[in-house]
Amino acid sequence: MKINQLSYYDHRRQWRLEPIEFSNFNLLVGVSGVGKTRILQAILDLQKISEGKSLNGIEWDIHFTYEHNEYHWSGEFECNVSDNLILENEEDKFSNNSNFNIKNEFLSRNGESIIDRIKEEIKFKNDTLPIRLSPIQSVVETLSREPDISPIQHGFNNIISTDEWFHFESIYYFNIYDAIKLILNDHEISPDKKNRIIQRYYQSKLPIQTKLILSFYVKDPIFQLIKERFISIFEQVEDVKIDEDEDNHFGVSIQKNTPLTIKIKERGVNHWISRKDISSGMYKTLMQISECYFAAEGTVILIDEFENSLGVNCIDILSDLLSESRNLQFIITSHHPYIINKVGMEHWKIVTRKGGVVTAKDAKDFGLGKSRHEAFMQLINLDEYNEGISA
Repeated sequence: MKINQLSYYDHRRQWRLEPIEFSNFNLLVGVSGVGKTRILQAILDLQKISEGKSLNGIEWDIHFTYEHNEYHWSGEFECNVSDNLILENEEDKFSNNSNFNIKNEFLSRNGESIIDRIKEEIKFKNDTLPIRLSPIQSVVETLSREPDISPIQHGFNNIISTDEWFHFESIYYFNIYDAIKLILNDHEISPDKKNRIIQRYYQSKLPIQTKLILSFYVKDPIFQLIKERFISIFEQVEDVKIDEDEDNHFGVSIQKNTPLTIKIKERGVNHWISRKDISSGMYKTLMQISECYFAAEGTVILIDEFENSLGVNCIDILSDLLSESRNLQFIITSHHPYIINKVGMEHWKIVTRKGGVVTAKDAKDFGLGKSRHEAFMQLINLDEYNEGISA
């Protein structure tokens, strides 16, 4: 999936995102409070809507590409302004008790109408549906089994955010032993089929630790790439491996389902450092590098406050992945000078807000310099960037 253009309006909060166009690599820059994080949340809201959630007063319009088709999806929920804004939390916002009817919804593929909905009347490919569908759910959910509609939900399932990466402390090994035993013991499976099995695990919703363990065991080159990138950031590290215990009886561990762990070797240190002794920052970085490399083709990766997620030394990872012609899209936010200066100005989206209206413009719209350094110096002196928010 690739998001091409998005506009969004929260009628309840009177917060509007003017149409913003996205490329494969997008860096949202602007002062704190201008709305960068809220733009990412708007995208995640659409993911929730595609799953059948009902959102109070949300209106959206998105153009995106999925499997070589151009989709246009728009809609609006009714608005209940009497709801208490202060007491609402994210769990309540998407709870099953939310019963906000859809006022209208439109979906097209390559310019041809698939859904045209006005309240309860729904036209599917220009024919009025004889049955009544849920008034509070998008047709992307209620008609998700229709071949013309199922790709939309599949596409939105390919959106991941850094919020999902912070659950890295708990390690699960769901099905990992079955996978390894299958690959290890079943000699009748062809190499091509084994590779397809491995790729299915990589593209699944399994924890990233599980995927890393599998890649190490099957000697996948992707593990070496992740290790090399990790070592380039933490130069005191000379090696990374997966191990089950201090005796390193890997094969025995597989048969006994002994928990596996990640270990690193530092220069000047004679022993391997176990997961429990690796600094949280290093481990977090390793997991997030792995997340980027294991991302399935067509994934949209949302990274809020890049400097606090992957860290300032990791910005080149994204460029490397895109240079490898990976079908990925990155939408990241940052106000860190180092990050902004490291990213070409053609990727900047300068975010400003006037009252409740948020606008994101390209660097070229402000006539910034041709060189990266010149453009950066002009950006940090730009009134629209420094002031950012106005009444």
